[in-house]
Amino acid sequence: MAPQLEEIHIKNCKVVTDRWKMVDELPKGGVCAELGIWKCDFSEFIFQTLQPEKLHLIDIDSKSIQIALDKFSGEIDRGEVQVHHSDSSAALLSMPDQYFDWIYIDGDHQYHGVKKDLMAAHEKLSPSGLISLNDYIFFGSSDLTKYGVVEAVNEFCVNFDYEIVFMALHGRMYNDVTLRRIDD
Repeated sequence: MAPQLEEIHIKNCKVVTDRWKMVDELPKGGVCAELGIWKCDFSEFIFQTLQPEKLHLIDIDSKSIQIALDKFSGEIDRGEVQVHHSDSSAALLSMPDQYFDWIYIDGDHQYHGVKKDLMAAHEKLSPSGLISLNDYIFFGSSDLTKYGVVEAVNEFCVNFDYEIVFMALHGRMYNDVTLRRIDD
């Protein structure tokens, strides 16, 4: 059972039509990371829309890494993109504390994997930084798989005083959420 969120965790939440709109509403610039890059289509959108000073692309899949190396070769040469063939939480933990302004988590969707990524993101996030997660869903209708994202996110929000500031809808309800620390 997912921990129950309270009003404080959702009172500033804005519902948007999709994750593309969500990214469009995020602050531009800064240092960003995408955990789980698959074919890099969303990575490309992130880079073009947010225009980060640095974008870290992280995945354990060799094919995804090769796609990133090919697609972002110029940006890599200019130092604007860095590709990490690594476990996502390990890659995050290798970075300086308070380094990231935004982290997008779309890696392991099982509870323990999401929790591990969230804990690493929490350590490496700037005080005003944001964390977004893909597939905020309890059970996947497309792949008939139990997801652990809802439980991990809700538990994280309750235990570490984060709120959901964006809920990005998806046609099959594989929604995205964006979290930030609750301002005292």
